[in-house]
Amino acid sequence: MPDPKKSSSISSFKEILKRFVRPVVLFFIPVVIIATVLELMVAKIPSTYSLVGEQLEQEAENIEVAVFGSSQIKNSINPEFLTKNTLNISSSAQHHNTDYKLLQGVVDRLPNLKTVVFELSYGHLEVPHNSKYYWKRPVFLKYYGINTFDRATTPADSLLYMSHPGFFTTQLFDQYLRDSLPAFNRFGFDTGNYKGRFKRLGFDVDSIMRDPLNISRRESLKILEYNTSYFKEMLDFCYDRGLSVVIISPPTFANYSEKRDLNTLQRRDSVLAELKVNYPGLRVLIAETDKRYLVTDFRNGNHLNPDGAEKFTKQLDSLLNTN
Repeated sequence: MPDPKKSSSISSFKEILKRFVRPVVLFFIPVVIIATVLELMVAKIPSTYSLVGEQLEQEAENIEVAVFGSSQIKNSINPEFLTKNTLNISSSAQHHNTDYKLLQGVVDRLPNLKTVVFELSYGHLEVPHNSKYYWKRPVFLKYYGINTFDRATTPADSLLYMSHPGFFTTQLFDQYLRDSLPAFNRFGFDTGNYKGRFKRLGFDVDSIMRDPLNISRRESLKILEYNTSYFKEMLDFCYDRGLSVVIISPPTFANYSEKRDLNTLQRRDSVLAELKVNYPGLRVLIAETDKRYLVTDFRNGNHLNPDGAEKFTKQLDSLLNTN
């Protein structure tokens, strides 16, 4: 005969469970619906990542040059002005460890890849690599099909909106309410990217030179040692596969260049000199203080606008076409 106390206890537990689960389910159903809608809306927005992903998918057999780096590189290289079909897979805050993972993810998909372009801007070797929390990992997985997580991925890893709600909310507003998305070309380069500190100051040099500027002057020999060794590993990877390597650093305006830490700059230049000795055929384009660039070529102290990018890209093109 069933124990009345036990039956009563089970019944009470089920009742409590029902009371708890039902409101939780009712709460999360609309949350899941909203999240799904946001994800679908974000996925439809044209972006530099989606366009680079399309190029990677549709033109892989014709790509001869791959460019990696941070926002300085993204804003400085417009593949439209390069003779060779070029994939510019750089992005803001992207460091060498992410560059390397992206290169490893695309190299076997680009049968005609001949040249790899890496960034070695001022201070780059003394800035820590991207952490495991770098928010663009889902972006790279979604659009490029490249796993940069250092682990096996799950379906949730390719969800965009939750990777950076603030960034993608702004994109949603720009797309659906303001109609003010960037004017990307087919390479994912923003051809209308002229807004910036310099334009707001009317490109007045005196005002620009007086304007406060935040520039990294932090020195770290420990990070330098690690990053230099890591960079050499990247070069070895390229040389082992018969890939030519070009190292670049785009122009910076005087308000930025004059405030660089000279010790940091000297150490970077020493590393460059060593690399040129130990890696035959290595080509270098350091244009940081190139006087041919005018104030009207910049968005701010260390980012070119599309006019400046056209100039620098053509400089790079000349180098790429030099044996």
